[in-house]
Amino acid sequence: MPEIKVLPEDVVSKIAAGEVIERPASVLKELIENSLDAGASKIEIEIKKAGRGLIRVHDDGRGMDREDLRLALGRHATSKLSVFDDLYSLATFGFRGEALYSVFAVSRLKLTSFKAGADSGYSIEGEGGRVIADLPAAPVKGTTIEAADLFFNTPARAKFMKSDAAERSHLIKTVEEAALANAGVSFRLVIDGAELLNLPALPGGLWENLKNRAAAIFGKSVYAGLARVEGKTPGMAVYGLVSRPDALGATRANQHYFVNRRPVSSALLRQALYRGYGHMLTGRHPACAVFIELDPGAFDANIHPQKRDVKFSSENEIFKTVSNTVHEELLKKQTAAVAMAAPEAGRQFTAPDVPAYREAAAPPAPAAEAPGLFEAPTAHPHGGLQPVAADWRASDLSYLGQLAKSYLLFESDGGLLVVDQHAAQERVLFEKYLDEFSRGAVKVQPLLVPLEAELSRSQMETVLKWRDWMKSAGFEIDQRGPAVALLRAAPALFYFSQPAFAEFLGYLSEVLGEPERAAEEIKRNVIATMACKKSIKAHDFVKPQEALRLMDDLRRTKDSYHCPHGRPTLFHLSGVDIARRFQRGSAA
Repeated sequence: MPEIKVLPEDVVSKIAAGEVIERPASVLKELIENSLDAGASKIEIEIKKAGRGLIRVHDDGRGMDREDLRLALGRHATSKLSVFDDLYSLATFGFRGEALYSVFAVSRLKLTSFKAGADSGYSIEGEGGRVIADLPAAPVKGTTIEAADLFFNTPARAKFMKSDAAERSHLIKTVEEAALANAGVSFRLVIDGAELLNLPALPGGLWENLKNRAAAIFGKSVYAGLARVEGKTPGMAVYGLVSRPDALGATRANQHYFVNRRPVSSALLRQALYRGYGHMLTGRHPACAVFIELDPGAFDANIHPQKRDVKFSSENEIFKTVSNTVHEELLKKQTAAVAMAAPEAGRQFTAPDVPAYREAAAPPAPAAEAPGLFEAPTAHPHGGLQPVAADWRASDLSYLGQLAKSYLLFESDGGLLVVDQHAAQERVLFEKYLDEFSRGAVKVQPLLVPLEAELSRSQMETVLKWRDWMKSAGFEIDQRGPAVALLRAAPALFYFSQPAFAEFLGYLSEVLGEPERAAEEIKRNVIATMACKKSIKAHDFVKPQEALRLMDDLRRTKDSYHCPHGRPTLFHLSGVDIARRFQRGSAA
């Protein structure tokens, strides 16, 4: 008996599906791309049970006749290419002919379509890659695909799905990316009967539609800080919206990159964007929707099963063009103080020049790495400014005053003790909060007026999955509409401004992942660190008794030398050091 066996077709189809269909959002992405390639001007999406129950996509594109309908479900069946070299001149999203085949292999599928001029529409139904019905259908323009009971025949794969909230977040982000990339196409998204997105394509061209999409998807607060960028080199166009240097955010949550309208996760493009900001970043992150238009032969979209990454033939040129465009445009915006909310008087928003191949193939017009929260502790400085010895806690302190409303000055052991009042207060709050939390005794302060934070729909889904656990941490978070989070109560130790609350939720949505999979100690430390970082300290001006009370509190902490993020809280300048600076032989 030979040891090598030819696998049965049903096994082959499930293996192939595993490469293309990672989660429900993978199905949705493939179906949307098919609709776009069919020339749709309107795409309607319905989701049930986080995509496991149903993913339904209806478009008004060209449609298929009966013969094409049958062929479309086969492996490597595509209208996008005929020979291998066609891969290097693609102007479509799909091309491998694996999308419908893969979806069909792991779901109960119904495919209905009508092509203009045909006698009627047609419908095919099947499950697990096997056709069970082939019937005439109503002559409704376009195509409707319904993928139900996803992974019903691959239960082992279904076990790897995340929570419903996490899967909904991925589904929403898929639609957000497609809507940003295709501003001339209308999108509507309904999840479990509730409309989450309704994004019509309006007259006014690319820029007006892109602005409307960005306002709806990013939220008005993020959108208000965006600036238009635009640049060209031979064979390449770069354009889009990026954050102004004075409107940077806490995370990379709102970054989207597109190559020929294909959403990609590209380290090269992200690094080029950041290089464009140079010294203007100051440790924060821009939101963006950056579009690169290239000749199809200048990049390869076939290096990733889900087509999430691309390889460029000239990476240096791409990097230089993107970074230079962003840098030059931001400098102009800083100088001219141009606000995105109101276009310059008399200026018309016109689409950037794009290569002719795009215009010919385009359908008719009507995308985290969260920043590390725990930075490495700053090394103690050497030389004149020495860290305080551990016995400072036993020393008598004499309060001298405050410097720049930020630093508290004390006489200690014949020298000068300098304390960063905010870093010290963060350390005190951090340990007090962790103690309350660990004992299940967090003191909660209801807010008379709830704080609001506008998020993208996908961010909102991520935040909501933490709502129950956050309540045990002292934060009562509610929802108003599809994209506004409300803070109704918070731990009494903290005070948040509205911008700080929005950044706090941004960190939450990016850092913590799945609530049920994170260790309790890690969750507590992350929440405490974020809250201390984002909460506002009660006073800038500190009275002498408040300064001494703060030092008493700091004495009782486990680590009085560092704030929760690792920065030093204090240093000591000894009498000898001071005398040396005045060229004296001693402190006397």
